Amino acid sequence: MNKYKIDKMSGVLKMNGDRYIPHQLHQLPKKYHEFDPRDIIKMKGYVYIHECNFNNVRTIVDCLHSNRDLNYKEKR
Repeated sequence: MNKYKIDKMSGVLKMNGDRYIPHQLHQLPKKYHEFDPRDIIKMKGYVYIHECNFNNVRTIVDCLHSNRDLNYKEKR
């Protein structure tokens, strides 16, 4: 049985020691059709692509975040 964990801040999926980068359907990379189907997981409304398919993984993961409070106002 595969065990997985999704990071709450970045949304990165970790399964069996591998990391998968989340993408929404309208944000898929241009070369999506060239990726190996074994490197793609579709789950919970996202398409997770294995990190081996990207050159700049660290930059991509650093740019991922979730805006929990979209109506943020400066608190005084």
